[in-house]
Formats: sequence, structure tokens, C-alpha cells
Amino acid sequence: MEGSGSRRAAGATGRSGSPRRPIERRGYDREPASGGRRTAPPYRRGDGVPVVTSDSTGNAPGRETDSDTAFSPAWEVAGVNDRTDPWQVLGGCFLLSVGVNAFVIAPSSVAPPFAERFGVATAAVGDVVSAAILGVILVQIPAGYLLDRFDNRRLVVPAVGLYVLVTLGAQGVGSFDALLGLRVLGGVLVGFVFTAGANVVAEVFPPERRGLATGLYLASPPTSFAFAHASGPFVAESYGPLRVFLLPAAVAVLGAALFALAAREPVRTGSTPTASEFARALGNRSVLVVGLSAFAAYALYLFLNTWLPTYGTTVLSLPLPVAGLVTAVVPLVGIVARPGGGWVSGRLGGRRRPVLAGGLLLGLVLLVAVPFADGTALFLLLVAGAAFAVQLGTGVYYVLTRELAAPGTEGTSLTVLTAVSFTGSFAAPVVGGWLVEGYSWTAAFLVFAGVGLLGALVLLLVPEPGEGERPEGIPGRGTDA
Repeated sequence: MEGSGSRRAAGATGRSGSPRRPIERRGYDREPASGGRRTAPPYRRGDGVPVVTSDSTGNAPGRETDSDTAFSPAWEVAGVNDRTDPWQVLGGCFLLSVGVNAFVIAPSSVAPPFAERFGVATAAVGDVVSAAILGVILVQIPAGYLLDRFDNRRLVVPAVGLYVLVTLGAQGVGSFDALLGLRVLGGVLVGFVFTAGANVVAEVFPPERRGLATGLYLASPPTSFAFAHASGPFVAESYGPLRVFLLPAAVAVLGAALFALAAREPVRTGSTPTASEFARALGNRSVLVVGLSAFAAYALYLFLNTWLPTYGTTVLSLPLPVAGLVTAVVPLVGIVARPGGGWVSGRLGGRRRPVLAGGLLLGLVLLVAVPFADGTALFLLLVAGAAFAVQLGTGVYYVLTRELAAPGTEGTSLTVLTAVSFTGSFAAPVVGGWLVEGYSWTAAFLVFAGVGLLGALVLLLVPEPGEGERPEGIPGRGTDA
């Protein structure tokens, strides 16, 4: 940004030995200074690079601006007046995410009852899952624009209300096509609420706790999947397959209430991107490549979640409720793996690529071995290990994306990541069903292992956070230059 290019960090050098320019961040100013402005000493990242703070207009400390006031990020406001408790906000967002994400995967645990209810083939239930994921993808870019421009609190709660109406409307749906339409609409609301939650959590926590908080928040989707897999078969057998959407809606309402009580200050990105900055965020090369790797990880994860219940009933001859409980292991291990990936990255000095690539490579090796398991116990161990590995980098993807984003476009960049990665989630149930029906279970596992390999290889094109510089105009760091 203007005024930041000439600033040098004393004693901080790159790998070539040349001085690094400090990385500019917006809105992180605290102490009152002359002219009513706020400033703060630069904090240091893990690699020793000092961060020059700036106000919401993008100017470095001490520069004159046309505004007498600057927007402060939510974590700073919370620290000043204690009106917003970031941990309570995290709790509310976590429950919101559990409630909406369970809607996405719920039909996969009760595929036979769904197929019987609507008179379709079991493989068509993959379309029901993918329909919701399509909605998640469609909403991402508009969501990023809104989240970067408006108070996120005023967007989340109405979206949850609409989501509840969709789940209630699904109870009386009569045709398969109508169900698919409602699933797409519900997916739009799911995607908006989930991405907003990720943005809110990142904004209300200070930088030194942001990685941990994001990892904890991203343990909510696997929690929701485990919740859906464990409860869905029992609900469907007692009340019918469409009732599996009601419990998630109730959890979302509880999360919305907690979020509304905890978030008492405006929550949005520290500055509003211009139209040109928004367009540049959509074309950020590094963010797009990270999204491609996340595409592979999400494809593997959704393939396991969608088709393992059917694999358990058809290949291992397990009862449906037992197959659902076994499949619940896939998301359950993610509750540990997702925050654990951030911890491992921290132990590696903030390096991101080893965690992402290592998780994918280990996951694909275990995935290939699954169809050769000759017993339920070995099958369960291989599935748990593969699921843990492919989810190890989930939180790291989100943290790395924010690090690669140009200042002020973090929300938009997260929606780009989510749109690309969820395309893998969208494709996995449909492609998996096609491979199983047209070829074999072994072919399906091998193809998805190949997808994981490609996801690991593209990470060679992504810089580590300490290899480049974040300000706009620096190749590989928030720009396509």
C-alpha cells in the first residue's frame, strides 16, 4: 500500500539476506495519538517480521487522513470495553455451524429410507447431498462481498431464520425434484452462515489466538457430520427420513441465540474493499491454488462421509444404524485433527505446506488400503486414519488463505477458498456414486486417492507465509502479479 513500501524492518531479513519490508495490516491501532488517531507498536509474527499497523484507510501510523475516526476490528473493541466475549462468540458460531452443516450430510446416513420414500435409486441420494453443496458454492462470492462491507451480526441471524423455514418446508415436500430445489436453497443459507462464522471468529480474536480459534471453529463441521450420522438412522426409522433435518435446525437456533447475546459490537473486516480490490481478491493466484488443494481434501472427506454407510451395509453387511455409527468416526477424528493441524504448523515455525501436503499424502495411502481390509476392525482403523490425515490441514487452509489475502479482503478471500474447496465436496458424492455403480468400490477409492495426490502436488506453487510479503503488489502474496 502507499507509504509502506519504503519501510524496512531493522534486523529482519529474507532468505536471501536482503531486508524484508514490514507487512501492513489494517485497523490494528490502539493507543491514542496526536489528532485523535490511534497507534500501536508493531507486533511480530512467528518468523520475526514486524507488522506495521495502519488504520482502516490503509495508511500507516502517523499519516494524515481525511477521516477523524478509524474502524477498529472487533477483537480490539472487545479488549477495550469487554462487551464482546470472543470465546462466547466462538461458542455461538460453533453451534451455528453444527446446526447448518448437519443439514448437508444428513441424507447420506439414511440413504435407503430416502430412496424408498421418493422411489429413486440409492445412488441418487448422492444428488441430494450435492444439491446442498451446490447452494454453498453459489453463495460464496456474494457472501464475501457482504461480509467485507456490513456488520456480520446483522447478516447471520436473519440467515439462520430463513434456514429454519427451509427445514420446516422440507417436511411436507412431495417430489424428489422439489426436495432437490429446497436442498439448494438450504445450501445457500448453510454456506452463508458457515463462512460468516469463520470470518467472525477470525475478527473477534487477537492475532496471537486467531489460529487456535479458527481451528476450534473448523472442528464444528465434523462435529455436525458425526451428529448427523449418529442420530439420523434412529430418527429416520422412528419418524421418517425427512425428520432428520429438524434436530440440526434446533441446534442452529440455539447457536443463533448464544451468538446474538455474545456479539455486542459490530463485527466486520477492518476496512471495506473497493470494487477493484474486490475483483483482485477474486483473482488472487495464491488463494486460488490453496483452494485447489483444499478441493482435493474436501473431495476425499465427502467421499468417505457419503459412501461409507452404503459400503458398510453392502460390503460388510452391517445394519444401517451400526454403519452410521462407524461412519461417524470420520468426522469425529476431525474434532482433534483440525485444531491439531494448526498446532503442528505452529511447532514447525508457522510453516503451512508440510501440514497440508503431509496430511493429503498419508490420507491417500490409507484410503487405497481401505477396500482391501478383511475385517471390520481393520476397516475401522484405516478409515479413522485416512479421515484424520485428510482433515489435518482443514484449519490451516483457512489461516493460510487469510495470510495470503490482500489487506481488507480477508472475508472475500475466505469465500473464494470455500467456493473452490466445496466444489470438491459437491463433486465427490456424485462422482463416487457413478464410480461405485459403474465400476467398483476399489476403482472409486483409487480415483479419489489420485485426487489427493494432485492436491498435494499443487502446494508446490504456494509460498510459505515467511517467503514473501503480504502487501498488494508483491508477487505471490495477495496478488496475481
